[in-house]
Amino acid sequence: MIVARPVSGGAEARAFHALPARLRPLGWSVPLRWDEARMFDPAVFTFLADHAVQRFLAWKDGAVAGRIAACVPKDPAAPATFGFLCLERDPAVLAALLAAARGFIREQGRAEMTGPLSFTINHEVGAQAGFFGRAPMLRMPGSPDWLPGMLDAAGLAPVRDMLACTLDVAAERHSARFAALALKRPAEMARLRLRPLVRRDFDGELRRIAALYNDAWGANWGAVPLGAAEVKGLGRLLRPLLWRGEVIFAEWDRKPVGLVSVVPNIAEAIPGNGRLLPFGWARLGLALAGQVRGARLPMLGITQDFRGHPASALAMGALLREAIGHCRLRGWQHLEISWILDSNAAMLNAMARLPAPVDGRWRLWRGGLD
Repeated sequence: MIVARPVSGGAEARAFHALPARLRPLGWSVPLRWDEARMFDPAVFTFLADHAVQRFLAWKDGAVAGRIAACVPKDPAAPATFGFLCLERDPAVLAALLAAARGFIREQGRAEMTGPLSFTINHEVGAQAGFFGRAPMLRMPGSPDWLPGMLDAAGLAPVRDMLACTLDVAAERHSARFAALALKRPAEMARLRLRPLVRRDFDGELRRIAALYNDAWGANWGAVPLGAAEVKGLGRLLRPLLWRGEVIFAEWDRKPVGLVSVVPNIAEAIPGNGRLLPFGWARLGLALAGQVRGARLPMLGITQDFRGHPASALAMGALLREAIGHCRLRGWQHLEISWILDSNAAMLNAMARLPAPVDGRWRLWRGGLD
């Protein structure tokens, strides 16, 4: 018999966060348990103040066989979602988990759900739909090759794919090309200013990041604005990554035009059991100190007012050059640029010129609650 029910008590919460490590041989990535647990702590992750969230465990013959979380934003324009999915290869377990998520979302007055999203499109996105077995990357979930077919068979409809492109830093061609372009346009380059994040004004910089993000990504498919509570929570998660990572702002005539962020791939250092003890702390500390092989570029965007403006191409090129230069400074060998909508032809053409070939694909599904 299979039954899915809400997580109750500390032991079940620990079982929820321990499940990916147990099912790792099936193809699930293993998050850092301590870090993931903080995302369900309202005192740490203030995002929860604006969202109704419930975790569920599926039980089969008295043992945990799967997990899921449902999330319903207070903002009626933002989609209800399911995520944090991990389960045995059993369609009946998936059916029980999806039914539990649907029930919770229905109780909150919604008519459909989208996922996997943990929690929104601003966090971990999708289930792998290709390039299985790729190396772990920060906040990019790994899942088994049988999951897409199982989600299709469960009656959910695919709605969008997201891509990752990875640059071999030693082989990149962008920096030299951009240097030549800059020499030909000195007057325009004089109007462009780049600056790094000011650590001593971290809270103010977070607000500026959120404002730029909400503007630059606001017209994208599935965009969900970052709210004040979410920004505060994300700041707690972001700060350790900026020990060796960086956020760089671009300004045109002193007006904000875009930004880029690059952070070390600490997923390389997460133990297979997801635990920090006994030696995980040391490995994580080295990763945060930049002693990893790769990095991720999760944000590279230009504000709406500058789309099609001469500043747009210059700012985008300069920001990308700075991100690549930061990787060289830290000794990082490859840079993943993710995620990119599969319909974003302009960005994919830019990736091809770097060259940064597509090497990751994640898919989202949507379904009604009947």
